[in-house]
Order: sequence, then C-alpha cells, then structure tokens
Amino acid sequence: MANGKKNNASNIIKLPTGFTGSGGQQLSRDEVRSRKKKRLKRRRAIRKALLSFVLLLVVGIIGLVLALTVFFKVDTIKVKGSKAYPQKIILENCGVETGDSLLLCGEEQVAENLINSLPFVGSVTIERDLPSTLIINVTDTYSSAAISNKGNFILINENGKVLDSDAAILNEGIPMVTGVETESFKESEVITFKTEENGDILIELLKAVKRAGISGLTEIDVTDTSDVFMIYNDRIKILVGSSVNLETKILRAAEAIERENEINQYKVGILDLRTEPKVYFKAGDYETTTVLAEETTDNLNKTQEKTTNEQ
Repeated sequence: MANGKKNNASNIIKLPTGFTGSGGQQLSRDEVRSRKKKRLKRRRAIRKALLSFVLLLVVGIIGLVLALTVFFKVDTIKVKGSKAYPQKIILENCGVETGDSLLLCGEEQVAENLINSLPFVGSVTIERDLPSTLIINVTDTYSSAAISNKGNFILINENGKVLDSDAAILNEGIPMVTGVETESFKESEVITFKTEENGDILIELLKAVKRAGISGLTEIDVTDTSDVFMIYNDRIKILVGSSVNLETKILRAAEAIERENEINQYKVGILDLRTEPKVYFKAGDYETTTVLAEETTDNLNKTQEKTTNEQ
C-alpha cells in the first residue's frame, strides 16, 4: 500500500502557478507539452505572417520605385486650352520634358512654372494618359483694368496679377483706374500699391465685377474709398459708395444694367447702388426705382412711363 501511494505521487509534477489548470490544479506532463506546442504554433504563425507582410511591403516598394523611375516615362506632352500662347511656349516653360517620370509630374509644380513665367496663364491642370502621355490644360487670364504709368499702361487681371507692365495701347473694354498709386509691378507677379486701402478695394471690386459678369466698364475711380464709382460704356455712372456689401451691390448693378439696356441701350444716366436693397437709376429729368428682387422688366417700364407722364 505504501509503495502504491509513492508511485502515484511520482506522476504529479510540481509546476509554477502559470501552468495550473482552470481550477488551480497542477497539470500533467502531457498537458504541459500540449500547451507548449500550441504556443509554439501560434508564435510560428505570427512570425510567418510578419515575414509575409515584410516581403509584400518590399515587393510593393520595389514596384513603386520601378514605376516612378523606369516605367511610365513621359513620351508625349499635349497642350490644350490656351489662346494666348502657342504650344511651343507652354512646353518650354512647363518644366516637364520627355523622359521624365509621368507619375512624378506634379500639377502644382507645373502650374507654378507656367503662371510665374507666362503672364496670361490664369490656371493649369494636368491629366495623365497612361502609359506615357501628359496633358496640360491651360486657362488664360485677361486684363480687367489698366493703370496709367508714364504715358503707358499697367494691365492687371482681377487678382492684381500684372499681365503687361508697359502697354502702349489700351484696348477697348479695359477700364482705366484712378485713385491708386503703385509701389511695385512686375509681369506675372501681383501688383503692390502704396495706397494699400485703395488698392485692396480695387482688387475686391474687380473680382466682384468678374463674378457678376459685367463687361464694358470704361473707368473705375477709387480715389475716395467711401465714394467709389465706375463708368459703364461711357454713358452710365455707377455710384458704388463704400466697399460694404460690395459683391451684393455689383450683382444688383449687373441686373439693373441689363434691364436698362433692354429698355434703351443708349441711355445715359446715373445708377445709384448706395441705398440698399434698392437701386436707383436717374436718366435725364426722371428717376426710376428698381427693387431687383421683386420687380420685373415690365413693372420697371410702367414705373418709368408713369414718372414721365406726371412730369
């Protein structure tokens, strides 16, 4: 009996707490081996997964490097959109050459190269036609105003970019600006003004005019920043006043000009934008009021006829 108990006791292994069962009992030698095998199997699986990931990553990096440096090289460059410059000039200034990586041709860099070197380039986008064609889309910009300078003219767009620093001729449709004093101006760069407030209002006004679609201005005067005015087609003086709600005022002016032109495209008068939300047009010895959000052209015609008859 004593020997039997001794043999049974020898089959039990004294193990650390980490090798006890769920009930806190010590495990047999077979159970310990089984658990060790499972742990080793999990570790091998994790190492295998990590190795596979690293291999895929390396292959991906190699593929990317090859794509950027060996494959997808620029073979053809096409230029679209520009009327101001021939394709040859665009190609010479875009900063991209045949043999460059098609995938490394950045839109921002190409746009910066062209906008900074060619005054009449307004915006640039690129397309990639794999495997080897780069398409450069150019949108031209145009003169929005002219500033007198020693007998010639500085032409700027609505953002103040100098398009021509020494124009000898002022083409029709480009308004002359008075009330600003320039500090520096260089083609393809943004003009700076000594009269900063007047210059800021001018640029804000030019942007608003472009958004409103007004064409045919002949003069812009920002001498008095609280009493800005413009001349439309040498026949309608537009009283803008201050720059408060400038964009809204110019949108109302565009609608009012369109309506007045429908009535008589040769009419001379004053368009007053200073009393919001109404716009007043005074022509000759009569005055009409247009509430742009409510009145139609027919109502405007009736108002003018009624005012004329009363006089």
